[in-house]
Amino acid sequence: MQASIIIVSYKVPYLLMLSLESLEVATKGLDAEIIVIDNASGDNTKQLVNQYFPKVKYIQSHTNDGFSIANNKGISIAKGEYIFLINPDTVISEEAIKNAIKRHKSLSNCGILGVQLVDGTGHFLPESKINQLTLKIAVLKFLGFHKPFYNQSIKVDQEGETATLVGAFMCFEKKAYESVEGLDGNYFMYGEDIDLSYQFIKKGFKNYYFGKESIIHFKGESTLKDTVYFNRFFASVKFYFQKHYTNSRWIVGLLSLFFVIAKWTKKSDMVKKQRSVTDFNEIICLTENEALIHKLETHFKSKVVKVGRNIFEKGSYQNDYIIFDRNYISVNEIISLMKKFSTNENYFRIKPLNIDVLLGSDSSTSQGEVIIL
Repeated sequence: MQASIIIVSYKVPYLLMLSLESLEVATKGLDAEIIVIDNASGDNTKQLVNQYFPKVKYIQSHTNDGFSIANNKGISIAKGEYIFLINPDTVISEEAIKNAIKRHKSLSNCGILGVQLVDGTGHFLPESKINQLTLKIAVLKFLGFHKPFYNQSIKVDQEGETATLVGAFMCFEKKAYESVEGLDGNYFMYGEDIDLSYQFIKKGFKNYYFGKESIIHFKGESTLKDTVYFNRFFASVKFYFQKHYTNSRWIVGLLSLFFVIAKWTKKSDMVKKQRSVTDFNEIICLTENEALIHKLETHFKSKVVKVGRNIFEKGSYQNDYIIFDRNYISVNEIISLMKKFSTNENYFRIKPLNIDVLLGSDSSTSQGEVIIL
């Protein structure tokens, strides 16, 4: 088998449906399997997966043991030569899986390969390529200086070696994974991808950013202005240095000092900021489906403009609510159009193939929104 795609899902059933729809297309022609580990969501995830994706291997966990433990469950039964770790709130472009395998094979001594991530507004997510975590970089990030954390040496649409890749999309050989320790269950959330990336480097592999291939990741990196993330990120960074550095005691002590300083200076500002949909000029839908237009007009109690992809691409849009019908337009086209019109304060939503919902996100730090039609 060529590839095993592993998705750990927790209480995002409709986003997972869109991700699986995109993966069905992206794996067409490949000898591949898709494994979903549901971390005790307690919702309709199982019912939806079984109904719409009966070929998916579904594993129901009765407790939420976190990202690492759940992924290791999937990897332990995976039959593919290549493993893909993919988040449930991603939408995978048609050629992403095939091109990632092809590029990985062509690179010498490649450990983990990642791709370009864009958020729900069409903007590039800088965590697509991250530098190796050092004490200096950790301290600067705590204090709000984020640029050193990200790898600025590789252009967004190019490719190159980078120390760290994000767990939203990782591609690696299973035999290579078995040669390192693997995802560490001591990380419940945040930091496990930094740790795994470093494990591959310590083993002599090189990690690569493949910026020529793009996918959508609705939920980007959480902001350090979010108290929960701030505390969990510090705990993960602290554990990382304790695990990998022999002189970790003084490093952790220094980190703790800067953590307290950063938390004190940010405490009045530690509120997750996200853009909210309040008003927009027009609702535009890229579709040929008149029934969908009627359904949207009923829901929004407003006129919805139906437009074709060729006409849409030539238009100009500002503060508009733009809906992409997946029965009409490909993921590649959606990503391209989102990028093209990302600077005009537009709102983007995707209508999946089989379910009457709209999915999208209006900032890189907010979870994807679900609108049931």
